[in-house]
Amino acid sequence: MRFKKITMEDIRSIDLRHVARNLKNGLLEGWYYKNDPSSKDRARLVCCNYTSNIIANFIGGSFWTGLLICLNADDGFIGTMSMISTAANMLQCLSPILLERFPKRRTMLTTLRAILYFINVLMIGLIPIFPVGHQAKLYMTGIGVLIVNMINAFIAPGLSIWHIQSLPNRVRKSYFSLITMTVGAVVAICNLLGAKMVDIFTAHDMQYEGLFVLRIVAAVLCAIEIYLYFHIKEYPYESSGEQVKVKDLLIKPFTEKTYLLTVCVTFLWNVTANIPGSYYSFYLLRDVGVSYSYITLISMINVPIVLFLTPLWRRVLSRFGWFKTLYTAMAVYMIHYLVLALVTKSTVWIYPVSQLIGCFFAVGINLAFTGIPYVNMPEKNQTVFIGFYSTMANFAALIGVTIGKYFILSTEHLSFSFLGMTFANKQLIVVLTSVLMCLAVLGIRWISKKVSSEA
Repeated sequence: MRFKKITMEDIRSIDLRHVARNLKNGLLEGWYYKNDPSSKDRARLVCCNYTSNIIANFIGGSFWTGLLICLNADDGFIGTMSMISTAANMLQCLSPILLERFPKRRTMLTTLRAILYFINVLMIGLIPIFPVGHQAKLYMTGIGVLIVNMINAFIAPGLSIWHIQSLPNRVRKSYFSLITMTVGAVVAICNLLGAKMVDIFTAHDMQYEGLFVLRIVAAVLCAIEIYLYFHIKEYPYESSGEQVKVKDLLIKPFTEKTYLLTVCVTFLWNVTANIPGSYYSFYLLRDVGVSYSYITLISMINVPIVLFLTPLWRRVLSRFGWFKTLYTAMAVYMIHYLVLALVTKSTVWIYPVSQLIGCFFAVGINLAFTGIPYVNMPEKNQTVFIGFYSTMANFAALIGVTIGKYFILSTEHLSFSFLGMTFANKQLIVVLTSVLMCLAVLGIRWISKKVSSEA
């Protein structure tokens, strides 16, 4: 087969406006319709997805690990922070008691979101320079994390139900595919710029200053997001007409047998996925000695993978459904944890290999979880069910981070050589994660068959 040689004349003849128009139409297809008011709300939700993910990454991930390093936190404190955040988010099951009393919630939810951002982005970021002792700074950080996650526990179910109003079933797969394809790219580019800036500050022994500048940028994005929230329409909520009581939160979800199977799927994933916590990031930054830019640059592998593979995974999702897509992706994703265990100072090149494997199958996992929370969910009192779902997800995460914390503490001085390589506890914790994820895959596969047999 002969291919036509591309000349400069061919390149000049390309109509960039035509290319841009086709690209725009491709991105908007299936979820955005001209002169449709709800489409404008979905566009605002897309922007909010960008801002919230950038904010979360600027104050979380390796940058959160860097802040803990500035606070001279030890392994025990790192594990405790993860336990506090997940335990506090379990309070989501109580959120519907108050939310169901309000026929309109947008102003309340958005105001609380603004307060959450103020504490999480600015107040916690300033703690390292407070004129108090080391232990007092750790206590203040813990209290701040607790308050932030308690507020999040209250508003998260309300935000989910409010925003899903603008996403009818006919547009969800197209909308979530767009989010999966583009958010990763936007976040990766922003993370790389942020990491490069922090590395420059760190090179001048000003790591904390670099991290705080990043939080100032995040604060600006917070203001943009809050503005957009106030312009997303709120529709009347479906309700059974009965007042939500505590016993409803504990009993009603258990009367929906099929929905409980959906919750179990998320439970199994969250237990295993949360075991490593922030320990591996600590291992990379402190023990292996890699830079913020290196970690972020490698994470950008995710960008082209998401762009090219989301359409493929969307076809897999359409053919096999949410659950089968999830456990199939998980079955191979767990291999990347085993590869992570092989990363040392002399084998840093293995880290990109592990991330490549992980990113390939994380696309399928993330795409599956965009819809799983709403699978088999009853139409009425959805705040109750999304609150229960989130509570169980966080309870599972609490179990995961607790397993991780006590594994790290109990193996603190463990070290051995195998095939010429030295292994310590922060490498073994990812091996443990892989083994338990294998069991989770078997459990989700069984649930998938069970749901199909009862459909």
